[in-house]
Amino acid sequence: MAGVGVVDPIGHGCARHGKKYVSGKNLTTSFQAASSQLPRLQVLLVNREPEVYNLLVRCTTEQQMQLIQAANLAEARRQVAESSVDLVLIDSEQPDGSGIELARELSHGRTAPQTIIISGRPSYESAVGAIRAGAIDLLIKPLDAGELDRRLRQAQLRHQSDYQARWKVMRLKRVCKKLNQVRRDVKQQVDILCKDLVAGYHELAVQMNQIMQCSEYSTLIRSELDLEELLRKTLEFLLHKAGPTNAAIFLPSRGDEFTVSGYVNYDCTSDAADFLLQHLADVIAPRAAQLTELVHLCDPETVMSWIGQEIPYLVDSHLIVFACWEGDEPLAVITLFREKSEPFDPGLLEICQAIGPLLGDRLAKLIRVHHRHLIDEEDDFGAPGNAA
Repeated sequence: MAGVGVVDPIGHGCARHGKKYVSGKNLTTSFQAASSQLPRLQVLLVNREPEVYNLLVRCTTEQQMQLIQAANLAEARRQVAESSVDLVLIDSEQPDGSGIELARELSHGRTAPQTIIISGRPSYESAVGAIRAGAIDLLIKPLDAGELDRRLRQAQLRHQSDYQARWKVMRLKRVCKKLNQVRRDVKQQVDILCKDLVAGYHELAVQMNQIMQCSEYSTLIRSELDLEELLRKTLEFLLHKAGPTNAAIFLPSRGDEFTVSGYVNYDCTSDAADFLLQHLADVIAPRAAQLTELVHLCDPETVMSWIGQEIPYLVDSHLIVFACWEGDEPLAVITLFREKSEPFDPGLLEICQAIGPLLGDRLAKLIRVHHRHLIDEEDDFGAPGNAA
């Protein structure tokens, strides 16, 4: 079929759309080129007879094979161990053992060369024994030159076929290794993409939640022009989101001092609540008013560093403290605290961060409305030239 190709594992072939392909014809040519580079077939003769050796010399020379000779099994084992032997012709009768046993050893070895058994007394049992030992052929003495030449050519073809098979396996292993590396790279990229998507989804969910909380709180206080009602609605909103908790709103009085302007007492006695709120107004509120970020205190050491002295209830509590800013000026400080056995939900921190700027903006509007009212009164009654 025109236009169909296979991937070339060694990079031959033509380029198509930036990739390398090789046709079946080119692949066959590559195999033939590889086969033409085969080293000369190494033949080992395990036989002491000069007639057999001379006949084999003539045949191997014509087919450009290299011939070496071993007089017995021990020498044959040494030759196989020291050199790369591709074909072994073994006489079944050896002075130091059976040639069939050597054939069996070679068939189970690491290199496993081809073996041909030469027998002067053939029988059914010897033929079966040779086949079971891994021999590929059986020659009967006296050897015929034409038959020997044909058997050697068949062995040469088998060797070439085995080499091509190993060549294919080697190239396929390389391709598989590259594909596995590509698969690992793609998997890694997909994992990174999935993590980015999860992180992006989480960030988007957080932002959407903040937008919803801001919208809910903004709708709640949008038309509120009374300070007390504004603070009450803010505390109710926080209690609805946080659950039962102690909460207080501190407004600046003069300089860096703050006063309690609204609070919710959840689990404190009246005397303890007055003391705690005053301490929060004197110590924590001024300190929080210097920070633009929300502070979440959840361990005794950090709580102690903030409250400045050991107050048993506060030391064993979780605190959330944040300032409500308008421009460069903190207009309120809100504190929520309760026992550490009831920790605040992480989502509450996002809600507090969202409503802080909204409350600061609303307080600024109330201040401008209040000041405009005072200025109008001054213009009407107190300005020079307006007296009755």
